[in-house]
Amino acid sequence: MKSTLRCFIALEIPTYVRAQIDKAVRKAARLFPSIRWTRSDQFHLTLKFLGGVPVAETPALLTAVEEVCRRFGSFDLDFQGLGAFPNPEQPHTLWVGINRGTEEATTLAGAIDEKLKELGYPKEHRRFTPHLTIGRVRRGESGSEELRAFLSENAERDFGVCEADAVTIYSSELSRRGPKYEPLAEISLGRYNF
Repeated sequence: MKSTLRCFIALEIPTYVRAQIDKAVRKAARLFPSIRWTRSDQFHLTLKFLGGVPVAETPALLTAVEEVCRRFGSFDLDFQGLGAFPNPEQPHTLWVGINRGTEEATTLAGAIDEKLKELGYPKEHRRFTPHLTIGRVRRGESGSEELRAFLSENAERDFGVCEADAVTIYSSELSRRGPKYEPLAEISLGRYNF
C-alpha cells in the first residue's frame, strides 16, 4: 500500500459543460496536433495542488477542507473564452476562463490555502486565477500566428454555466498515458456530505 498520495483539491465540472469545452478542444487538436491536450474526463477547476500527502494525514486534510466548506454556499460558474498563460504571444498553458464566479472561487481557494497552511502545506505564492486547463504547449514550441488567431476568435466563446456546490479532493497517479484522477472525497459547500 502507498504511504503517500499525490493530491489536489478542485471543483468538479458537470458533463454538459465538459461536452461544450470538449468540442472546442477536439477542433483545436485537429488544427494544432503538437499541443498536449487535456482529455475531457480530466477537466476540473483546481483550487489547490497539494503534492504528496501522507496517507495517515488524509483524515486531518478532509476535516480541514470540511471546516472551510461549511462557511461557503454554492455559486454559479460561467465558463467563457479561451486564453493562454502567460499570454497568447508566448502560450505555455491553454485555458477556458471563468466569467461569473471568479470572486467566489478565488475566495474559496484562498480560504482553503489559509486553512491548509495550519497543517503544514505551503501557501500559494502566485495569485489564484480561476481557469480550466485544456492544453499545454510543449517546450521550445513558440506560439504560432494560427494559434493566436484561434484564441482570439474564441476569446468570448460561451461554454455554459454550472452550479459549484461541492469541493472534491482527488488523488492523481501519473503514467505514460497521462494522469489518472481518483476522487477521495466530495465535500458539499455549506453542509456535510458523507
